[in-house]
Amino acid sequence: MSSTSCRDCPRGCAARGPQSFCGVDRPGRVYWRGVTLLEEHEIAPTYEVYFTGCSLRCRFCTVPDAIYAPRSGDWMPAEALADDIARGDHPPFQTVSLVGGDPTVNLPYVRQLLPALRSRLPGVPLVLNTNLFVSPEHARWYAATFDWIVGDVHFWEPACAREVAAASGYPAAATRAAEAVLEAGGRLILRILVLPGHLDCCAAPTAAWAASLSGDLRIHVMTHYTPAGRAQGHPSLGRRLSDGEAARAAALLPPEAPRPATGPLRWSAGAGQDPPVPLEIDAAGRVVVPFVTASLLPLLTELEPEWGARLSYLVEEG
Repeated sequence: MSSTSCRDCPRGCAARGPQSFCGVDRPGRVYWRGVTLLEEHEIAPTYEVYFTGCSLRCRFCTVPDAIYAPRSGDWMPAEALADDIARGDHPPFQTVSLVGGDPTVNLPYVRQLLPALRSRLPGVPLVLNTNLFVSPEHARWYAATFDWIVGDVHFWEPACAREVAAASGYPAAATRAAEAVLEAGGRLILRILVLPGHLDCCAAPTAAWAASLSGDLRIHVMTHYTPAGRAQGHPSLGRRLSDGEAARAAALLPPEAPRPATGPLRWSAGAGQDPPVPLEIDAAGRVVVPFVTASLLPLLTELEPEWGARLSYLVEEG
């Protein structure tokens, strides 16, 4: 790795830009932003800023346009973005989350945005939502800088990461980064998205490893996988989990393992405006959405009745 290479992720591309893996030539382009409800209770409702560009190529990504066309996002100075978020014409939120793609490949812009957000939104917790494909040094900096780290560990087997996300070195890097966050005293919500066909090779060993960790940790085993983007039609990823797989996945963690908070989540649509949300219709006619806003929620539960039961914990305040 040369001294001039990009070090924001372990790929070590020669330089940032269109020829790098993430394709980010101007850090800070935003694919979508707005207040969403379907995050862990510790951080929801949250104002999410979805940056373009990513260090992975997950076949099941719900925002492929943000990944494969990183120049498509809107850019504004960090201070202007922070001003807009703090302006108050959005539905109420309790945290601000930097998401993607992955915000870590937009690190130069993130470094500018953080102090602006702290200044405009004093006391509002800031969240880094990342695939954890970062060095331990970066992980420790993120832990010291953000109030919460929401980190995904998608794979345990390098072969699975290579086939599904084009990153065979991802599992070792992601687990080291998660451990570094906790060692540095960070607050970590560790997400394990259970993929069909990857329960035994990836989800089960990842959950066992996660349960062995210590620190300020919540482990979220996610069983709601829905095929999106390039996963539709895939031999293994092109389906939801079976009832049996979902039941096995739900039992992966021991009872004493730390989990996100549960129970009613109170929220209010408020007077603010929600941005438009991209929709995708799968081969079975099901609606796939990457962002669930307050204004979209009633329509979504009508289109997909099963969402009504799944989201019954959401209690709207008058």
